[in-house]
Amino acid sequence: MHGIIHKTLEEYVIAKTDEETWDSIVDRADIEPTLYLPVSSYDDAEIEAVLETLSSLAVQKRRQIERDFGRALAPELLSTFAAHVRDDGDLFAVLERLESIVESVDTTTNANAVPTVSGTRESPDCVRVTYRTHREPCYCGVAQGILEGMADTFETEATVTETACVADGDETCVFRVERVERV
Repeated sequence: MHGIIHKTLEEYVIAKTDEETWDSIVDRADIEPTLYLPVSSYDDAEIEAVLETLSSLAVQKRRQIERDFGRALAPELLSTFAAHVRDDGDLFAVLERLESIVESVDTTTNANAVPTVSGTRESPDCVRVTYRTHREPCYCGVAQGILEGMADTFETEATVTETACVADGDETCVFRVERVERV
């Protein structure tokens, strides 16, 4: 996985707990302590080991941890790949361009590392996002959290609802991102 994911997961755990807890999780996960660089690639197994260890120690379910982490990851991804995301301030326009944004990200180190993501406008205030990855598990909780974090970053009140999931036997994970009408 891309180093920004590893780096942000470490920062997320430390922010939620402390550095000693991060060190303990790394030790329990049986991975080597690493200074994660955002522009490098690291073994997917490390993310899985950290998330599995974290969920075994936490009172939250794994899916909720993934979503919360995804919300923290979204602004980091948008910042890291800002050159690929034309920031016109419109969440739904960015979601519609997800496929071309993901394709434009440099994947020369591991072309299979990037999931297939696309956004289809269903209405002016709704985009259907389709997500597929070769990874097991599919990390759809992280994907949903990223979409929620993107809405927060773009200061758009929106709901993100998963309507299909690979974990349930579907071919792809599908999310509906819909603007919330203020009453």
